[in-house]
Amino acid sequence: MEQNIHHLTFTDRPISLYPSYRPMYKISLILMILHYNGYGGKASLLKLHLFSWALKSKKNLNAFKAFVTQDSKDNIKFFGIELTLNRALNLAYAQELIDVEKGKYFLLKKGDEFVKYLIEDKELFVYEKQVLSFIGKKITEKKITELINYWNNAQN
Repeated sequence: MEQNIHHLTFTDRPISLYPSYRPMYKISLILMILHYNGYGGKASLLKLHLFSWALKSKKNLNAFKAFVTQDSKDNIKFFGIELTLNRALNLAYAQELIDVEKGKYFLLKKGDEFVKYLIEDKELFVYEKQVLSFIGKKITEKKITELINYWNNAQN
C-alpha cells in the first residue's frame, strides 16, 4: 500500500541537535569506519556500534585504544546499540551509499566517492579520521566476538 505525502512540516526547537545525533554525522562516520576499519570495506553491525561507542568520549576511546594495543578488555564496558546509528544505516542504505549482505555492511560506489571526499577534506572529521586511521584493521570480527564472550563469561 503506497501513501502519498502531500506536505511536510518541521518544528523549530529552542535547542540544536547535538552533532553526534545528526544523521549526516552518523552516515559519514559509518562510511569512514567501513573505509578505514572494515576488511574489504565490510563490517558487521556490532563492529559499527563498537566504533561509534568508542568515538563518543575520551574515556571510551582510551579504553578502546587499550583494547586495540594491549588486548585489555577490563575498561571496555558493554557498548550499546544506538538507535541513531541504526537510523543512519537505513538512510545510507536508502541513499545507495551502502549495502548489506550476509550481515556485513559495505560501501557502494556512491558511498566510496563520498568517503573519498571526506578523507580529502582537511577540515572535516579531523579527530575521527585520526582515530580510525590509527586503529586501522586491528579490530577483527573475531576480536569483537571474543569481547562479547568475555562479557558473557563475566556475568556468570
